[in-house]
Amino acid sequence: MEEKRNEGFGAEISEPKYHNVFDEIMETGHDEEFVPSVTDEFCPTDAPAGSPAKVQVLAERVRKGLPLWHPEDRVSYVGMNGSSFRPRD
Repeated sequence: MEEKRNEGFGAEISEPKYHNVFDEIMETGHDEEFVPSVTDEFCPTDAPAGSPAKVQVLAERVRKGLPLWHPEDRVSYVGMNGSSFRPRD
């Protein structure tokens, strides 16, 4: 769906205009058929859940088309303290 607006001197510019998520899916498609691939780059992380480091690992996995969750990722906070969650300079 497009919304047209007048930019002066009679020129019209078309801009995408979505009314809801279903309109956007119909226009741009979806990733329901996505199947992640496991490569040598898919390795576990010791980063704790919710930490900036874990979010960074998950984002990188998505960029590379890897599965989000490795079976050997850290699953507990045992042996950690509050400093484990602070970004390092």
